[in-house]
Amino acid sequence: MNKLVLGTLPIEEAKKIQDEMKVKSVDIFLDHNPTTCTRGCSVTVEFSCYEKDIQQVAQFFQQNFLSSLDGHNVNLELLNSTYDPNQESATCPACGTNFSTSSTECPECGLCFG
Repeated sequence: MNKLVLGTLPIEEAKKIQDEMKVKSVDIFLDHNPTTCTRGCSVTVEFSCYEKDIQQVAQFFQQNFLSSLDGHNVNLELLNSTYDPNQESATCPACGTNFSTSSTECPECGLCFG
Protein backbone atom coordinates (compact mmCIF):
# COMPACT_ATOMS: atom_id res chain seq x y z
CA MET A 1 0.00 0.00 0.00
CA ASN A 2 1.16 3.52 -0.76
CA LYS A 3 1.94 5.79 2.17
CA LEU A 4 1.59 9.55 1.92
CA VAL A 5 3.81 11.85 3.96
CA LEU A 6 1.52 14.57 5.30
CA GLY A 7 4.07 16.73 7.08
CA THR A 8 6.33 17.10 10.06
CA LEU A 9 4.96 17.44 13.58
CA PRO A 10 6.31 17.61 17.12
CA ILE A 11 6.54 14.03 18.34
CA GLU A 12 4.07 14.50 21.22
CA GLU A 13 1.41 15.90 18.90
CA ALA A 14 2.06 13.18 16.31
CA LYS A 15 1.71 10.42 18.93
CA LYS A 16 -1.56 11.91 20.18
CA ILE A 17 -2.97 11.97 16.63
CA GLN A 18 -1.67 8.45 16.06
CA ASP A 19 -3.56 7.23 19.16
CA GLU A 20 -6.78 9.04 18.21
CA MET A 21 -6.71 7.68 14.65
CA LYS A 22 -5.97 4.14 15.86
CA VAL A 23 -9.41 4.13 17.51
CA LYS A 24 -10.83 4.77 14.02
CA SER A 25 -8.75 1.89 12.57
CA VAL A 26 -6.47 4.30 10.68
CA ASP A 27 -2.75 3.59 10.73
CA ILE A 28 -0.53 6.62 11.23
CA PHE A 29 3.21 6.22 10.78
CA LEU A 30 5.86 8.31 12.51
CA ASP A 31 9.30 8.28 10.93
CA HIS A 32 12.50 10.19 11.53
CA ASN A 33 13.86 11.74 8.35
CA PRO A 34 17.18 13.49 9.04
CA THR A 35 16.53 16.07 6.30
CA THR A 36 13.12 17.20 7.63
CA CYS A 37 13.05 16.22 11.30
CA THR A 38 14.80 17.57 14.38
CA ARG A 39 16.23 15.95 17.49
CA GLY A 40 17.28 17.40 20.81
CA CYS A 41 14.98 19.69 22.80
CA SER A 42 12.34 19.82 20.08
CA VAL A 43 11.91 16.40 18.45
CA THR A 44 9.86 16.24 15.26
CA VAL A 45 8.83 13.30 13.09
CA GLU A 46 7.35 12.82 9.64
CA PHE A 47 3.68 12.00 9.85
CA SER A 48 2.18 9.72 7.17
CA CYS A 49 -0.79 7.48 6.45
CA TYR A 50 -1.93 5.02 3.83
CA GLU A 51 -3.34 6.68 0.74
CA LYS A 52 -6.66 4.87 1.28
CA ASP A 53 -7.08 6.66 4.65
CA ILE A 54 -6.39 10.22 3.48
CA GLN A 55 -10.07 11.28 3.61
CA GLN A 56 -10.46 10.14 7.24
CA VAL A 57 -7.24 11.91 8.23
CA ALA A 58 -8.31 15.10 6.43
CA GLN A 59 -11.68 14.97 8.18
CA PHE A 60 -9.92 14.53 11.54
CA PHE A 61 -7.78 17.62 10.96
CA GLN A 62 -10.76 19.65 9.75
CA GLN A 63 -12.80 18.74 12.84
CA ASN A 64 -9.88 19.62 15.14
CA PHE A 65 -9.38 22.94 13.36
CA LEU A 66 -13.05 23.87 13.63
CA SER A 67 -13.15 22.94 17.32
CA SER A 68 -10.04 25.08 17.91
CA LEU A 69 -12.01 28.13 16.77
CA ASP A 70 -13.92 27.79 20.04
CA GLY A 71 -17.13 29.38 18.79
CA HIS A 72 -15.45 32.35 17.09
CA ASN A 73 -17.14 33.46 13.90
CA VAL A 74 -14.33 33.06 11.37
CA ASN A 75 -14.72 33.63 7.63
CA LEU A 76 -12.81 30.60 6.33
CA GLU A 77 -12.57 32.08 2.82
CA LEU A 78 -10.61 35.04 4.20
CA LEU A 79 -8.07 32.66 5.76
CA ASN A 80 -6.89 31.84 2.24
CA SER A 81 -6.47 35.47 1.23
CA THR A 82 -2.96 36.72 0.64
CA TYR A 83 -1.53 40.04 1.74
CA ASP A 84 -0.01 41.55 -1.40
CA PRO A 85 1.89 44.81 -0.80
CA ASN A 86 1.70 45.53 -4.54
CA GLN A 87 -2.06 45.89 -4.27
CA GLU A 88 -3.72 49.09 -3.06
CA SER A 89 -5.65 47.38 -0.27
CA ALA A 90 -5.95 44.09 1.56
CA THR A 91 -8.54 42.29 3.66
CA CYS A 92 -7.42 41.03 7.03
CA PRO A 93 -7.99 37.26 7.21
CA ALA A 94 -8.47 37.49 10.98
CA CYS A 95 -11.17 40.14 11.25
CA GLY A 96 -12.23 41.01 7.69
CA THR A 97 -11.21 44.69 7.84
CA ASN A 98 -10.13 46.28 4.55
CA PHE A 99 -7.03 48.44 4.92
CA SER A 100 -4.34 50.14 2.87
CA THR A 101 -1.26 48.03 2.15
CA SER A 102 0.87 51.06 3.04
CA SER A 103 0.51 49.54 6.52
CA THR A 104 1.77 46.06 7.36
CA GLU A 105 -0.59 45.77 10.33
CA CYS A 106 -4.37 45.49 10.43
CA PRO A 107 -5.67 48.71 12.06
CA GLU A 108 -8.59 46.83 13.63
CA CYS A 109 -7.10 43.70 15.20
CA GLY A 110 -3.32 44.28 14.94
CA LEU A 111 -2.50 41.22 12.84
CA CYS A 112 0.95 41.78 11.32
CA PHE A 113 1.82 41.11 7.68
CA GLY A 114 5.17 41.06 6.27
